[in-house]
Amino acid sequence: MNRIWLYIIWFLICISASLYSASNPASVPISQPVYAFLERMEVLGLLDTPLPDTRPMSRGKIAEILLQIAPKQDLLTAVDKVRLQKYLLDFRYELQTGKYNLNSPGSDVFSPLQNWTTIKKEFVRFFMAPYPAEENHVVLWEDSLNTFYFDYEQGLTHDRETQQEQQRTASWQAFLLRGQIDVDFSWQIRVDLQSVSGDPGYRENDPIIKESFSQPNDENTKIFSDRTGAEMAWSTSWFDLSFAQQEVSWGPGQSGKLTLSNYAEQYPYLLFHKDWQRFRFTSLHGKLQSYPIEDPLTGTLNYPEKWLAAHRLEIDLLNNLTIGLNENYIYGQRYADWAYLLPINFYRGTQHKLRDRDNATISIDWKYRPIKGVSSYGTIFIDEMKKSALGTDWWGNKHAILAGLAMADPFALENTELVFEYTAIMPWVYTHNYAYNSYTTDYRSLGHWAGPNSQLFYAHLKKDWLPRLATGLKFIQYKHGDNYPDENIGGDILHGHLDLFPGQTEPRETRKFLEGILTVRDSWQVYTKFEPFNGLQIEALYQLNRQEIDKLKNRFNELHLGVVLEY
Repeated sequence: MNRIWLYIIWFLICISASLYSASNPASVPISQPVYAFLERMEVLGLLDTPLPDTRPMSRGKIAEILLQIAPKQDLLTAVDKVRLQKYLLDFRYELQTGKYNLNSPGSDVFSPLQNWTTIKKEFVRFFMAPYPAEENHVVLWEDSLNTFYFDYEQGLTHDRETQQEQQRTASWQAFLLRGQIDVDFSWQIRVDLQSVSGDPGYRENDPIIKESFSQPNDENTKIFSDRTGAEMAWSTSWFDLSFAQQEVSWGPGQSGKLTLSNYAEQYPYLLFHKDWQRFRFTSLHGKLQSYPIEDPLTGTLNYPEKWLAAHRLEIDLLNNLTIGLNENYIYGQRYADWAYLLPINFYRGTQHKLRDRDNATISIDWKYRPIKGVSSYGTIFIDEMKKSALGTDWWGNKHAILAGLAMADPFALENTELVFEYTAIMPWVYTHNYAYNSYTTDYRSLGHWAGPNSQLFYAHLKKDWLPRLATGLKFIQYKHGDNYPDENIGGDILHGHLDLFPGQTEPRETRKFLEGILTVRDSWQVYTKFEPFNGLQIEALYQLNRQEIDKLKNRFNELHLGVVLEY
């Protein structure tokens, strides 16, 4: 039955794609599971072209990639076939395969709340758990060229750790609106209202807060935060333009990304993008959150201007080899510089002409699939370098490396994925002599979460038992050398090389990897993800930690439970 379903969808796609293609430039958030599915398809060698490592990608681009996979369904496992059906339904408008499966004949609008009959029908359908099924919508309107969708998300998580017997409970409500005007213009808005209760200190570190601005209630039993993001995207036959505030990531990596990651709070940006044949070019100019500076006269806090200017060029040298070239520049204490706003300007030369005031970084990443089912990848990030000092312990050799190996269905184990990664970040990487030029926004790294003077070993084994049931095992060894109380040795992203600590008379001229107050943490994590009903996701995670900080050892465990309803 599943195969018949897929053939019907594929037949409709073939007919409609020849008549019309809805490009839809709106982005798909990088947290969506469709990316993991496409990455698996790439490792299995089922994509005609390499998967871009510039995220987020547009709905039109993802639909185009799904179109490559659909005729190869005989090469998929039973689990992958059902998931492909699911994503073909989710992107059916971009693929022009028909109207929403619950829409009334002759109507362009649907809502499960539109009348009592529809409410009962939708209630029964939800608990019958049909699969594959298209994503839920509270309100949907579609005609031939225009759309509107209103979705709702409700989440609840609970975390507990045993070392200090701390706990926290987080909840959020998200309202999502998106639509399309004609074939080339799309927009979307997401508003999150968040609250976290529990022990002070532990609750502020909840991942949904990202350590950004939050406010406690009068009783100091709960903190509140909010987040808003939006996007306006325009696609032309020459290039794509976006004005957005949402999460971004550039480059490969599962445990973290060196160039740009979603570890930082999302920030607004202008983006220029062009695809042609084997090349993909992206220019991004973003507005970052800087550190506050207190006015000596009034005591008020002022936030200097801070900006990110970034270029990325991806080149598919072969069908199984892609190279990514990046140049990222942080600058501040001035208005947006027109030289950086020009998308095709060469930033390296631009920065020199601007009097060499900015934090210049470059990186190269690669992805190579030598055989079906195996992919190797990596990133080399260079924050600063001097040819004459290469191979020495000069402090300015600020670089980082990430190397990984991904295997899909290793040893003929279907629906299994195995990933190994190693990351090393030298002292003072991401820092700058001027605080407003550090590689951060709102105190968090734009790149890898581990920060400078850190090392990471990462292994992940995942097994999909059913299309809606997965389990996994992770091992993470994290090492980090923090600064001494009386000496800056490059272990804090918020302190540049020239920052002198009490008792320190001059800055260090040499570096030693993992020197300082050393933290070593080994973590074993086992998790289960289950989707009993369409859009209702349940996650359970248990983590065993063995930690040593400055030779003091301790053990603690963490429990995480989460439920998310998307409708």
